[in-house]
Amino acid sequence: MKKMRILFSVLTLIAFQAHATIDVVDFSTTLVCEGSQTTLTSTSTVSGGATITDWNWDLDADGQFDDAFGASINHQFANAGVYNVGLQIITDMDGPAAAYKLITVNPVPSADFSAPDVCEGTATALADQSTISSGSITSWQWDLDNDGFYDDASGSLIANDFVNAGSYPVGLQVTSDQGCQSTTSEIVVVDPMPTVAFSVSEVCLGNQTELTAITTISSGQITDYDWELNGNGFFDDASGNMITNQFSADGDYQIGLQVTSDQGCVNDTFQLVTIAPFPFVGFLTDDACQNQPVDFTNITNNVVGTITYDWTFGGEGTSTDFEPTFTFSGAGPATVTLIGTTSFGCADTMFQVVEVFPTPEADFTFTEVCFGNTTNFTNTTDPKGSTIQSYFWDFGDLNTGAGSDPFHFYNSADSFLVNMVAYTTDGCRDTVEHYVNVWALPTPQITGDGPYQFCEGDDVVLTVNPVGSPTIWSTGELTQSITVDTTGLYEVQITDEHGCNGQTQVLVYSTQLPELTLSNDTTVSLGEIVPLWVEGADDDLYTWVASTYLDDANSPSPISSPKESITYTVTGGQAHLTSDGVQYVCYSSDQVSIEVLVDYNLKPVNLFSPNGDNVNERFFVDNLECYPDCIVKVYNRWGAEVYSSDKDEDEDVDGYWTGARGGDELPDGTYYYTIECDGKDGRFDGSVTILRDRKRRY
Repeated sequence: MKKMRILFSVLTLIAFQAHATIDVVDFSTTLVCEGSQTTLTSTSTVSGGATITDWNWDLDADGQFDDAFGASINHQFANAGVYNVGLQIITDMDGPAAAYKLITVNPVPSADFSAPDVCEGTATALADQSTISSGSITSWQWDLDNDGFYDDASGSLIANDFVNAGSYPVGLQVTSDQGCQSTTSEIVVVDPMPTVAFSVSEVCLGNQTELTAITTISSGQITDYDWELNGNGFFDDASGNMITNQFSADGDYQIGLQVTSDQGCVNDTFQLVTIAPFPFVGFLTDDACQNQPVDFTNITNNVVGTITYDWTFGGEGTSTDFEPTFTFSGAGPATVTLIGTTSFGCADTMFQVVEVFPTPEADFTFTEVCFGNTTNFTNTTDPKGSTIQSYFWDFGDLNTGAGSDPFHFYNSADSFLVNMVAYTTDGCRDTVEHYVNVWALPTPQITGDGPYQFCEGDDVVLTVNPVGSPTIWSTGELTQSITVDTTGLYEVQITDEHGCNGQTQVLVYSTQLPELTLSNDTTVSLGEIVPLWVEGADDDLYTWVASTYLDDANSPSPISSPKESITYTVTGGQAHLTSDGVQYVCYSSDQVSIEVLVDYNLKPVNLFSPNGDNVNERFFVDNLECYPDCIVKVYNRWGAEVYSSDKDEDEDVDGYWTGARGGDELPDGTYYYTIECDGKDGRFDGSVTILRDRKRRY
């Protein structure tokens, strides 16, 4: 049956070839790596309108195209090597056509690397150990941070410091010259490094020095402790985590300790160890005085490093000062102990007995005086079993003295710090000081509520400050304030709380008032003027009250035109100067009365000359203005009325007759008048002459 298909195919191909052409039978392959699928894709071409209908593959080189079908197939070759692969195509016009092609399947490399265990702080060497059956490996990529990406390093041999102890997954990806890849992963171990230190005790020369290892390790354990003691650089002088050694001389020693862990990690340290000598402690002091500070001089030597001092003073106290000062409260022998300890713990001790002599208890009493008196001092010192040799006094005013009970005069009032020193025959002394007051004398001040120079009749209140106990005025009064109104020297004395007296005085001057002399009282008729006058004061310091009817109320000689009876009060002032140049004025007053009589004392003129020369131009009656209720009438010699003040107003000039009637001048001659006033019994009669143009003859 198969032979028949071949024959049919051959016939078909022959028949097709009569009409169409198969140009190329071929195919392409992707990279072929051992153990991976390869894609085989037909690249055959036909012409003449034919279409490929079948693609048949021979993958095992047995001549039969029955291993796979299709234009593109995937196939996995089992092993690396060269394979003869065939492709047969059939068109819809031609019979089958085939072609074979050799395909190489490349070997895949076997990824591998070595990574020895290292100690913390040492870089790990990662060395490639990958293999490949043919070809070569051309690329090595590393994953060091376990993130799945091979991008942390490249190369067949690398070093990496993982910093801390622990287990780290590391991956390697290798690629062959044909592009075939493989990967591998391993756990890289970094062993912990032990920490190393040691402590030192007993570093004083002559003692056994103890060296103790101080180590830690995060995992595992320390197996070996090796010491270097002699400075030769080899850790072979002692072993063990704690050793002792006695050094033969003081000085600085470079001591080393090396430790090894059970993983073989080694660490070491060096430390400068000072072997110190013991100090030589000593001090000097003089004999002491009870309750007096005594100084101690430190003479300690042979000190290496720093040193602390512990003093004990006979059970009375302690100190840590280098050179302390101490005061013994009791007399007698006292044992002083000094212990000096260096910063290396090396100590020495010294004992010394100090003799403490008794100290006197100095004191004195004194009198406090008012300035100008002498201060007496009384010594009250208690020897306290000692013998007093001398005394020294500082009186606080740059003066000194000696003796047991001195006295001293101070040149000023103040509070003086007096110092007295009592010396014993054993060289002990005591000092006492007291403030001694020399009281200042009080300085009273007198103030007045007004000036000390004033006018007679006034007074001034004198007040003294401060107030004494008692306060005594020269007037005999004992009050703080007194009132004075007469000239005199007023003195006051006060006694303060210390019994000190002080006094002061002030001059008071009372100035006499001016003595006025003035016009006598007078009586005048209504309308008359009255000259007034006054003297006895300054001309510019007069004032008349009331000022009614006066031409000048500030004149020493005013003119009064009273319309009624009136009394004037005149005040006259006289200016004075105080001792400091301040002016003050003293005033006196007096009175003058004017009685005004309403007696109709009228005084008509008897001649006038109305000729236009402005002299004696009209007929007037003096004082008539004081009686507004009067009527003046004028008659000619025939008794005819030529003027009446109550109706002939046109003939008036300022209320007086001008010698005219009805606007016409009357002739010269004698005329007769009558004056009648309300309230006046009877009338005034008289004559008046008009004389215009006559010249006066002599």
